[in-house]
Amino acid sequence: MSNSTFPRVFALADTHFGFGVNKTMHRFGAEWWHHPEKILRRAWQTLGNDDILLIPGDLSWATKPKQALPDLEFLALLPGIKIGIKGNHDYWWESDKRLKFPGLLDPPQRFGDLGIAGTRGWDLSKPEILARERKRLEKSLAAIADAPVKIAMLHYPPHPFLDLLSAAGVSHCVYGHVHLRSFLEDEALVCNGEELEGVRCYCVACDRINFTPLQIA
Repeated sequence: MSNSTFPRVFALADTHFGFGVNKTMHRFGAEWWHHPEKILRRAWQTLGNDDILLIPGDLSWATKPKQALPDLEFLALLPGIKIGIKGNHDYWWESDKRLKFPGLLDPPQRFGDLGIAGTRGWDLSKPEILARERKRLEKSLAAIADAPVKIAMLHYPPHPFLDLLSAAGVSHCVYGHVHLRSFLEDEALVCNGEELEGVRCYCVACDRINFTPLQIA
């Protein structure tokens, strides 16, 4: 992709596939019934092969890499260039390991003028994990420091990381984790394009965006 080409960027988090462990999301509400088919259909209605699809965590219910294979295969067959990060339920994905699955990428990535960084993130409940995730985000952002346009992806809400994102010149941040049927106090963490410390933020948990990739840039 040449430097003069700027791809369209979409995002869709929390796919929570469970093909390899025979687990569905049905118990979480009627909107989750047959949600893989919804994602498949709406992705093909929305995305082109040159578009970028960011998948900010909770890709699979699997607990072991082998169990995750059918879920990753499903994601890899969606249109566009897919970039995923680890979520809090992605136990199959070993920490600090690259994804290394055909058809799927993980950050940092560079596409001409566009740089994409990311890490799982965390909340304020465990300072030692939060500090580790901040270091991982700093490292990922440093890898795209010279990109004129920067997008970050987190799984957890970005609020504990806004200082890093803003200082790095990130224009957009996408995240998931906060579902429709979340705790009431978490609703304050849901962003629908609001600008926080100069960073435009979007919660793209798939049940919040009708299982349809949301265009963010």
